[in-house]
Amino acid sequence: MNGTVLVTGAGGFVGSAVVRLFVKSLGGGTPPKFSDGTPVKRLVALLRPGGSLERLQEIPGTGDWSIESADMTNRSEFRSLLGRVRPRAVLHLALDRAAYCDLPEAESSRVNIAPLETIFDGLVGVPGARVIHTGSAWILQAGERLDENTRIEARSVFTENKARVDRLLPTLHEKTGVNWINLRLFNIFGKYESASRLLPYLVLSLSRGKVAELSHGDQIRDFNDVEVIARAYWLALQADESACGNVYHVGSGRGMSVRDFAATVAEVTGNAGLIRFGVRKTPDQELHCLVADPTRTQRILHWSPAPDLELCIRRAAEWWIERSFLLTIRNSKKGE
Repeated sequence: MNGTVLVTGAGGFVGSAVVRLFVKSLGGGTPPKFSDGTPVKRLVALLRPGGSLERLQEIPGTGDWSIESADMTNRSEFRSLLGRVRPRAVLHLALDRAAYCDLPEAESSRVNIAPLETIFDGLVGVPGARVIHTGSAWILQAGERLDENTRIEARSVFTENKARVDRLLPTLHEKTGVNWINLRLFNIFGKYESASRLLPYLVLSLSRGKVAELSHGDQIRDFNDVEVIARAYWLALQADESACGNVYHVGSGRGMSVRDFAATVAEVTGNAGLIRFGVRKTPDQELHCLVADPTRTQRILHWSPAPDLELCIRRAAEWWIERSFLLTIRNSKKGE
C-alpha cells in the first residue's frame, strides 16, 4: 500500500509549516501515521509553477520527501501528477488566488471547485484515502465560543467561495467515496508569514524605530502559532475513520484583542509608544469578535492549543527580529 502524503500549497505560510513538521518526523523520531496505524513513508510537497521555495529551505534534503510543481487549475496536468505520485492522502492547503478577486457572482461561482474535484477523483479506489481540507473561520458570524454549528455569514467574495467549498465536500464524498476532514482555521501567526501581516509588520516597524499604524485594535481574535496549527493536520491524518465527514474548529478558544497582541510584541521589540491605533482601516475591523469553541477538535482529534499564547507570540517576534537582522546582513554583502 502506498504510504505517500501529498501537501498542496506547500510553499505557503501554513502549508510549509505542515511540511516542516512531517519531514522532521520522517527524518527521525515517531513518523506520522495513517488511520490504520501504518506509517507515512514519503511526503510530496506541491508548489504552483514558479512558486517560492523560501519557506522550505531550512528543511534538510532527505529521501523521505520531494518537491513537485503543477498547475492545479489545469485538470489534465494535475490529474497526471496525482497519477504519478499516487498519494494515499492529500493535505489540501493550496490557496485559490481567484477567491480573493472581487468577481461578479456569475464568475465567482466557478472558482475553487476544479482542484478539489480533481483531488477526490484522483483518490478513487485508493484504500484508506483521505482529504484533509483547509477551511476558514472568516466565513462565520461574529462571536465567542463558535462551534461547528455556528451560522455561516459570508461577507465577501472570498468568504462566499470558502463557504461554497465547505458545502462541496459532502457532495464529493458521495460521488467518489473518498473520506474528508475539514479543518477550519482561526487567526494564525508565526514563522514565514507574509511580512505585511500583523506580527511581522509590528516587529519590522517597531524594531527599526518606525511608527506602526493599526486599526482601533479593540477587535477580539483567536490567535494561534502556525507550528501548533500544523499539528492538527498530523492528527487529522491519523484520526479514526469515524472522525471523517466533519468540520473541526482549530482555535484556542481564548480571545485576545489586537491591542493586547500588539503590546505583547512590543515587549520584545520595545518602542510600544510608536504604535498608533485608529489610524488604519482594515476590512475586518468591525467584526468585533471571532473566537473558536475547539471542544470537538480536542475531543475527537486530540489537538490542543498552546498553553502559553504570550510565550508563542514573543518567540515568533524574536524569530522575526533575527530574520530581519540576517536579511540585512545578506543584502549588505550583496551590495559590496
